[in-house]
Amino acid sequence: MPEEDVKAALTAKRIAELEAELVKFSSTLAALSGVPDSPGHRYADERIKEIVAELDALKSPVEKPAPEKDGPPLHTVLLVIGLIVGVYGLAQHAWTAVLIGVALIGGSQLAKSKGTGTSTED
Repeated sequence: MPEEDVKAALTAKRIAELEAELVKFSSTLAALSGVPDSPGHRYADERIKEIVAELDALKSPVEKPAPEKDGPPLHTVLLVIGLIVGVYGLAQHAWTAVLIGVALIGGSQLAKSKGTGTSTED
């Protein structure tokens, strides 16, 4: 948390510096409005555009990248394991394995509905 406070303080300080510089160059540009072809006028105009762009970048919220998922969703894993156990149970006439497979498939549907925020109730 203190690191974020330090970054926020530095950003606020830089914004204040840029705003002061913007005022300075705006007054310079206003003073040179009579000679728009002068190098000073062009420089002040370009510098104002640069300052405004930097201020926009500093004031815009920083978007944190979404964490990458490192595996398939839980409901998919439960569904596949349930199908494998169920098919094995049917092939071996192991009814307990069939029940476990059906329970895993049901659990996968519960995990899916809780994970996405949707409801299976009518």
